[in-house]
Amino acid sequence: MLEVSIMPEIPEMETYKDYLQLSVLGKKIVGTEIVRERSTNVPPDEFVRWVQDTSIEQVLRCGKYLILSLSSGKALCAHMMLDGRIYYEVAGEPVELPGSSHIQLRFEDDSILHFCDLRLGYLKLLDPSQVQAIKDGLGPDPLDSGFSFTAFLKILSAKRGMIKPLLMDQKNISGIGNAYSNEILFAAGILPERKVPTLTDGEKERLYSVIPDLLRQAIEKGGYIEEPFAFWDNLSGGMIPYFKVYDRSGQPCLQCGDTIRQKIVGGRNAYYCLTCQH
Repeated sequence: MLEVSIMPEIPEMETYKDYLQLSVLGKKIVGTEIVRERSTNVPPDEFVRWVQDTSIEQVLRCGKYLILSLSSGKALCAHMMLDGRIYYEVAGEPVELPGSSHIQLRFEDDSILHFCDLRLGYLKLLDPSQVQAIKDGLGPDPLDSGFSFTAFLKILSAKRGMIKPLLMDQKNISGIGNAYSNEILFAAGILPERKVPTLTDGEKERLYSVIPDLLRQAIEKGGYIEEPFAFWDNLSGGMIPYFKVYDRSGQPCLQCGDTIRQKIVGGRNAYYCLTCQH
């Protein structure tokens, strides 16, 4: 059973991005409903004015953000935060929303895109300069070609704190959160509390290699959000059985049999194996 609060990270947002490109790219928005006004950044009438009768021209992922570019010149920026979910309702098909629908976009084919449980998350209406400001505030994406070993070493060289909080800081590397930082450190054999200056050259190389490899594996498996994107989605949540340490406190390590431990590191739950990680 996973932790109660789940924040989507790169694999989950990448899955959403792929499904949105498949489902709504190029479609015209003919209806907009804002159930919870605090889930966006502008008054409902302004939101509707810029969104209604526009088409979704592009869907991008930037770290943990989704950017939906509109034909009006504006963009919708989605951040799920804790427990936010997206659901695509297909006309005439069964609907099981993953929570309360806070913002709804209806398309010409009567399909509806629901943004659910945005109590901490949001769907903001932004202009291009605001979107660029978000991008400028993020560290390199570990799946981009610009995430080189040299760039990674530069990030590490400027830090003196613990490695787990460093991996989760969006200004250092974008898109990694609590779940995958635990899995990355286990795969690299590094304890979450290790101070960055204590890492050997070999550990740095191993960590750099593990980061994109593990994230790509998680994308292929469908990430760890159990709620489906649509009634036909049978991929989401497929990564859960492959977690080695995350949310497995007290269970035997799948690699050595020792007990998985848990403690707070940098304000977040850290899961680790004292035998496999050093």
